Amino acid sequence: MIALHPTFHPNFVQFLKEFNDTHDYFECHELLEDYWKEVSPAGKDHPLTAFILLSTSMYHWRRGNFTGAIKTMIGSMRRLEETFPSAYYETIDYDKLMQDATHSINLMNEKKIFQQFKIELMNDQLQRLVSALEIPSSSDLHFLTHKHMLRDRSEILIERERQKKRRDDLK
Repeated sequence: MIALHPTFHPNFVQFLKEFNDTHDYFECHELLEDYWKEVSPAGKDHPLTAFILLSTSMYHWRRGNFTGAIKTMIGSMRRLEETFPSAYYETIDYDKLMQDATHSINLMNEKKIFQQFKIELMNDQLQRLVSALEIPSSSDLHFLTHKHMLRDRSEILIERERQKKRRDDLK
């Protein structure tokens, strides 16, 4: 059996599409959190957490939450450095990502308006996978900016109740 490169995982491919093209940073977080839980549920020092924090930072920045954006961008950059080298960085331009993150944090510190950037891909096969992926894109900036408050949360609330009941049963 041939092992799939970790950045070719469907969730990572979609993460790249969302980050670079639709700029749905909330969805980026969700995709990678699911992938991370699949490969390293207890590993907070996993490279995927760096991308999760990066997405979270971009989401906060677009919402004007500079404090949250700065805090999570610092966390993302720290995690990127701590987990380097990693297979997760082999197919992207890691140095450019670090430059873009540094530039973004400088803009955040100056309270500048949100500026998106792309994660540059260094692998033709990964680029083809990302380019071929067709996902619906929202042109509703209000929805993308406030997605955590506007989405259907019924599944989340059901899962929270299930976890609470499980904890209560263990007591």
